[in-house]
Amino acid sequence: MHFSTAAKLIAIAAPIFVQSVTGWSFTAYDAEGCGTTTNVATDKVEKAGDVECDLLPNAVWHKSIQGAIPAGSNCRINFYPSEGCGDRVAFSLTQYTTTCFSIADYFSPLAYYKAIDCA
Repeated sequence: MHFSTAAKLIAIAAPIFVQSVTGWSFTAYDAEGCGTTTNVATDKVEKAGDVECDLLPNAVWHKSIQGAIPAGSNCRINFYPSEGCGDRVAFSLTQYTTTCFSIADYFSPLAYYKAIDCA
């Protein structure tokens, strides 16, 4: 059986098109209850892979947070109150933390996050 050049190219490229793209996300809300009321401002972060330490915009306003980390993933999103993500973890999201969590009672805004084991 002889394959044409076009068929060979399709066979080689096919795995590229069927690979699933996995990533993680979280949404921080300016109200408690993760936006169960109308007109709630949000900040959504969507990424794939690890993040060393990144700033979460508008953290001073956030009152609740909800994660979306794929099932079966070891990915953990850690939140910190200070730049550098070198101090103690204040809050974490994993594949098991899928409900809304209140972060309004933290003394300092959780302004930085780090994603580990997400690659």
